[in-house]
Amino acid sequence: MNQGKIFPIHTKTACQLKWTWTTLFLHSGITRSCHRAAESKLSLEEFDNFHNTPRKIHDRETMLQGEWPGGGCEYCHKIELAGGSSDRMLHNAIPNLVPRELETDLTATHVTPRLLEIYLNNTCNLSCLYCHGELSSRINFENNKFNFQLGDVDLNKFTSFQIVDNIEKTQPAYIKKFWQWMEKNYKELKRIHVLGGEPFYQREFEDFYTFFENHPHPQLEFNVVSNLSIDQNKLQNYIERFKLLIAKKKIRKLEITCSIDCWGPEQEYVRSGLNLENWEENFNYLLDQPWLSININQTITPLTIKTMPDLLVKLKEWKKKKTVSQFFSGATPGPDYMKPFIFGGDEFREDFDKIFALMNDNTTQEKEAKKYMQGIWAEIEVAPRDEKEINNLKFFLNEIDRRRNTNWKELFPWIR
Repeated sequence: MNQGKIFPIHTKTACQLKWTWTTLFLHSGITRSCHRAAESKLSLEEFDNFHNTPRKIHDRETMLQGEWPGGGCEYCHKIELAGGSSDRMLHNAIPNLVPRELETDLTATHVTPRLLEIYLNNTCNLSCLYCHGELSSRINFENNKFNFQLGDVDLNKFTSFQIVDNIEKTQPAYIKKFWQWMEKNYKELKRIHVLGGEPFYQREFEDFYTFFENHPHPQLEFNVVSNLSIDQNKLQNYIERFKLLIAKKKIRKLEITCSIDCWGPEQEYVRSGLNLENWEENFNYLLDQPWLSININQTITPLTIKTMPDLLVKLKEWKKKKTVSQFFSGATPGPDYMKPFIFGGDEFREDFDKIFALMNDNTTQEKEAKKYMQGIWAEIEVAPRDEKEINNLKFFLNEIDRRRNTNWKELFPWIR
């Protein structure tokens, strides 16, 4: 058995994510293997093949040849060329996620997933600047409310200024297909990640608790990615119920991955609707649960780097009470004007000096996090300044201010 073993394919481009990880957007019928990778559209008739779409098979075959398949993999390629540590390198070192088909055939490209990442719908109480209507009902509501004309400004397709239709019509059928698949395949899974929107506000989230109450999987790790902007009583109710599932050996582990990028009024602007006082109260409650695993995930954008050191100071204090793992993501797959490399390396050089000085490297996870951050900086440091995308960012922020009666120039004068 390959349980506990490291991903066994060792070509120079092979990525465990492509073989073991599937992301499902159940409100839009989209699937990916890696959040940076090209998407595949699912038909209801072919739903059970969501992990083995033609695109995913193509990517695996290309990686077996030692080539980069494109379609989003350029992100890791660029970081590795710059000498950094990429997502691919990080995930290839994670044990216990090898598909069973690779136990007997290292060239297998039709495989069974070990990790499912699920987006149930777009119900969310925040409207983060790097998000869009497909993942936030609040952004979608705002887009329906305001008239917006792009004019000659070349904002790419990932801008949040797009109205998403028919989520309510398409989602129920995919939800039904998903639970039918789970009935047959849930024991193959090692981990489930539930994202949003905000899962704790989504009525379908309750179905996970019910499912594992009736379908025990004592080896399963269950991870909820939350913005923590929820009523503490509601949060406590869910945490206590999952604690009971673990006590009854229905699942093995619960993780809460808390979304937070930086600190101060800049963070409340970027993650519109967030109240940091409420967020910290909920986080302190989680810190008081010795049995619970906690992560923070930071989205790195031009607007979050300069006050990231303030968050890292807080993180040092939190870690005195309990282990907190630290992870990072970018504005993926876009928009480009939310990616920090558009400013070139000089703009953020002093900020990253502060960031690296504040990042611990005592544990294995801390070492990995710091190495990963060094990879991000390696890409930013060598990037040329992109005035077109910087102007797109300003155009975007001006429209946000018009909609929300805010003023980005007061919080981010260095951009102006």
